[in-house]
Amino acid sequence: MNKIGFKESRISEKHYFEWRKNRAQSAVNRISGNYELKNKVTLDIGCGYGALSSILLSKGAKVYATETDKSKLDSAEKLIKGNKKNIKYLHVKNEILPFKDKFFEVIFLFDVIEHVKKPEIMIEECERILKPEGLLYVEFTPYYSITGHHLYDYTKLPIHALPKSLIKKIVFSKKAKSFMTQEYYWEQFESLNKLRIEKFQKMVEKDFIKVNERFIIKYPELFEINLGFINYFGFFKDYLTMSYEGLFKKT
Repeated sequence: MNKIGFKESRISEKHYFEWRKNRAQSAVNRISGNYELKNKVTLDIGCGYGALSSILLSKGAKVYATETDKSKLDSAEKLIKGNKKNIKYLHVKNEILPFKDKFFEVIFLFDVIEHVKKPEIMIEECERILKPEGLLYVEFTPYYSITGHHLYDYTKLPIHALPKSLIKKIVFSKKAKSFMTQEYYWEQFESLNKLRIEKFQKMVEKDFIKVNERFIIKYPELFEINLGFINYFGFFKDYLTMSYEGLFKKT
């Protein structure tokens, strides 16, 4: 399959999976550039259709993939190719993870933490199951950024500033050109917990050392710029950052 763009990614689960693999590759590269992933025990929380897990598997990692949506997890198991012995799929219900303490060497929260009901518990669980000096990679779109609504198939404008009833009317007023349903898009929007960057930074500062942070302004398939000085903008950093990326080491 040729390289998939944003529009093509909406044709089917397979197209979406391939498009997400391109996105996930950069996240994995943030770690694999300086850290050998082969044979490392890794966790992909909220794996979705399995794009990031697929990349980790190709790096020789031992992968655990969790997901609250059973249908997505089933699709991930079908879409992911490679050494099936090195990956395990687990259906979970919430932020509490079914793993023993100090089990993983690397954990990914890739476009996930803004969707969980209790992000503080999620970070506490990551700290619990990570080995000392284990790595935690987190990436999310701040709610108060321009596209923090996650309704990219409808508009790139900040419609989440509108009343919720009007946003719902926009979502259900037309069918997006996508294999995903209107109900799915609305559920994704409603799941957003409005997590701010600064609040997240405070969550991790107790038990983790910051390795790297990136504050990204981008337009998919056109440009991507990291403006680190945005971190000094306090309350306003959320409005300016379209994608936040952080790599942390457990103390």
